[in-house]
Amino acid sequence: MYSLDTLLHLLHSDGADALRLHVDQPPVIVLDGEPQPLEGPALTTEDTTQLLQSITNTRQRRDLREHGVVEFIFRFRGRANFVVRVRGEGENVGLEIH
Repeated sequence: MYSLDTLLHLLHSDGADALRLHVDQPPVIVLDGEPQPLEGPALTTEDTTQLLQSITNTRQRRDLREHGVVEFIFRFRGRANFVVRVRGEGENVGLEIH
């Protein structure tokens, strides 16, 4: 399982454009427009669900269930704001964090 804290730290410290999290793929960091998969196992449905639940509130999860997409600002360690876009249906969700 990947730690969201570690992934967001990579995104912030490396000055990456985005972080992409999708089921059946390893996390992907986008640097200068080029996707770069991280070395490691592919994310499972359980992994992405846990990562999603760690940064969303009840209203955001409800909006995702009802509309299939939700976008919000996530404040990381009180120092960095990220725009998070989540798309999906049921347990098959993908997150893109900028």
